[in-house]
Amino acid sequence: MDHRIDLKSLIIGMLVTLLLFSLLGMKPDVTDLGSISVESIIVKNGGSIGIESESGDILALMTGKGPGGGYLMLSNSFGKAVTTAGADENGRGFYASFNDAGGQSCLMGTGGNGEGLFRTLNKHGKPTLYMGSNSSGGGSMTTYNEVGEETVYLGTGSGGIGFLRTANEYGRMTAYLGSSNQNTGMIILCDRDGMTQWAETINP
Repeated sequence: MDHRIDLKSLIIGMLVTLLLFSLLGMKPDVTDLGSISVESIIVKNGGSIGIESESGDILALMTGKGPGGGYLMLSNSFGKAVTTAGADENGRGFYASFNDAGGQSCLMGTGGNGEGLFRTLNKHGKPTLYMGSNSSGGGSMTTYNEVGEETVYLGTGSGGIGFLRTANEYGRMTAYLGSSNQNTGMIILCDRDGMTQWAETINP
């Protein structure tokens, strides 16, 4: 059997292959598929889908390998995350936003006891507002000053009573307006050290 290569046939074969690649708009090493339109995409094994900027920074990332499962991150043009959402390391849902310096400014999600919460922070990372459920399972709202000291608490206390409490710049109580343990109205005024100076309670 003659195993000699027919040079003419080889050249014709190569030309036909190159012609097919050209007609189909394909290259042997495809790095850019341009625009793709599909009805659905499934990424297996916890894979990821990312969008890069022209400089190579990740602008958007959707992955199944986040702290606790599914995870979505959006970044600004400087490559810093501005929004994240998904499951945390304990399997609880969360949404967080960040300022231009990369510090967290807002958190919304689920707390350690399964309660819903919303928290904001200032540029120094100190809490400024909390809304959600407290340790007794009731609703509450707390505000803080610039150094993270509580200034106002409005919500439900132990036993299901409602009250408003204010504090000075050192976090010491200055006033209480709400319900007593007898379920009647109660007012308390305190000095700068948080010591009661005047109180009035409606007798049951």
